Amino acid sequence: MSKKVDIALGELLPKLKEVANNISNDSAKADDVVSMVVESMLNMDRETLQDIYDKGGLLWYAVRCITLNIRSCTSRYHYKYRKYYDNIDEPLTYKSISSNNNIENKPDVIDDDNSTKDIYLDAINNILDNMYWYDRELFTTYYKGGYTLDSLSEKTGISRMSIFNTIKKVKKYLKNNANKEADKIREIRELN
Repeated sequence: MSKKVDIALGELLPKLKEVANNISNDSAKADDVVSMVVESMLNMDRETLQDIYDKGGLLWYAVRCITLNIRSCTSRYHYKYRKYYDNIDEPLTYKSISSNNNIENKPDVIDDDNSTKDIYLDAINNILDNMYWYDRELFTTYYKGGYTLDSLSEKTGISRMSIFNTIKKVKKYLKNNANKEADKIREIRELN
């Protein structure tokens, strides 16, 4: 197979990002889905890809893959990236990370220093303070800076997959330990 296919695919990147951005209305998601689709196209059977190129269908095939990945709830893109974006309503910061599950809908929660939200924020901050420095710094930099996986990878020189895996690991650790840490904080506050 000739290098023409690889070159043609590279030349299509700006158009593919534009299409993905129009479909998803989010440049970070668009970058992720285009990267994933192009990577999968480059890893597919070379003869099949050459055949698609020879028939003039490279753009059509890539756009079809992007559309299917963005819209499907069973796509590889959904399981690898979108479900994580969907759980985040706004960019998180070091002090705004919360697992409060709509506290405003719970009438017995009082908004003071001992509120559930504040306790969970303090618990998450305590957990982060006690984590390995690399995990903590990568996690907080990702959210504080409002980076995408690609932009943080570009800035730090750390592979995108390594960043993704670290952030996923930290989120899981926070999720599994936040309640325990929040209970400790409640006990301390009740004693004082």
